[in-house]
Amino acid sequence: MKQTVHAYIEKNSLLRPDGKVIVALSGGADSVALLHILLSLHYECVAAHCNFHLRGEESERDEQFVRSLCREWRVPLHVRQFDTEAYARTNRLSIEMAARDLRYAWFKELAAQVQAQAVAVAHHADDQAETVLMNLVRGTGLRGMCGMPVRNGLVVRPLLCCTRQGIEDYLRTKQIPFVTDSTNTQTDYKRNKFRHIILPALEQINPGIRQTLAGERDHFAGYRQIVQAYMEQAAARIVREKDGRLHIDTACLLREPAPETVLYELLSPYGFNATQTGQLHAALEGTPGKRFESATHYAIKDRTEIIIGRRTDGGQAAPGIDISIRPRRATEQFPAADAEVAFFDADKLRGPLSVRHWQAGDVFRPIGLKGKKKISDFFTDCKLDVQQKQAVWLVLSGAEVAWVAGHRIDERFKVGAGTTRVAEVRLVPSGGSPARPDAKPQANSKEA
Repeated sequence: MKQTVHAYIEKNSLLRPDGKVIVALSGGADSVALLHILLSLHYECVAAHCNFHLRGEESERDEQFVRSLCREWRVPLHVRQFDTEAYARTNRLSIEMAARDLRYAWFKELAAQVQAQAVAVAHHADDQAETVLMNLVRGTGLRGMCGMPVRNGLVVRPLLCCTRQGIEDYLRTKQIPFVTDSTNTQTDYKRNKFRHIILPALEQINPGIRQTLAGERDHFAGYRQIVQAYMEQAAARIVREKDGRLHIDTACLLREPAPETVLYELLSPYGFNATQTGQLHAALEGTPGKRFESATHYAIKDRTEIIIGRRTDGGQAAPGIDISIRPRRATEQFPAADAEVAFFDADKLRGPLSVRHWQAGDVFRPIGLKGKKKISDFFTDCKLDVQQKQAVWLVLSGAEVAWVAGHRIDERFKVGAGTTRVAEVRLVPSGGSPARPDAKPQANSKEA
């Protein structure tokens, strides 16, 4: 096995002979074998152990085993304690995803600290087969069918060429101890269901299913390279970047040989799944405004294009209001509107100021006009696309729109010849409380 791993490292250029290697050491069979093999190949290893505090005394047992093993093998050890459950609750993640995030964030930090060339993790061929099957069931396209990469940034996987049985045989032959995680036999975790229920059932149909999946993974990796080459050319034809967002020309997209597949390849890196891209493709002939969201991005079907942008918080909280009221000075001039600040006759404002997005039926009186205008028509005049419309905040005085923030104030609240007190209003990041127009001038009120 040692020579097999060495050849695999060389073939994939995973590690240099010089330079430290961080080995993710849980104490289980896979990670212990990885550390032993890398040491026997004369790599300078540093062990890193995560205590996620998820299994009570067993977690403490694993940590003590790792400490003892590293003392015996004279390997420098770093241990990090995590409150995984609290992190999962705070970030609304599964325990599995929370542990993964914590683990890899620390590995990156530790690699910089010890100046390591790479972080070696102990995923093996059986893990790869399980991952490919899980991705196939979930529906992740070619990218998912390629499974875990041999290298992903700093992270390398030297044992992907080894089976679980081979690893256990290696440890048994060398009489190397390891610990067993009791949760590996439980089926509450998604991967364990595939490992202990689904794959054994498939083996009754195809006894070599694990090897089959590993082989298919290699084929899909080749197909993926072909698709990537095509997508680079397609993206140059149909995608442009503007104002930090991507704009996909729908007419050009529909001329592609398989537009729905092309759309999926364009959107999947931003977290959109096949169902969403299929629905978006179906909506291309419909009216504009259809919006889809992944965990990190939005995609909007506009009139002639699809707009992709990053979500700010997944449910944008309304900003607060900073208001300063002061006497008007005789010679000062006021802009009609500004992206950051607006000026009003403080005595014309009524009720508490509030902030919200526009709604169907909203009207106001744009400064300089005598009549009312629908907010939707005003947006059309400003040539705002769907996402830009949804990003605009309205500042209301009572039930009336006083300011279409960043665009225009309302004629009824403007500073006029008879104004004696000026209200200077700014929007601030969420967390501020609404201010009242009759607030007294503050010591830090800004001069206009």
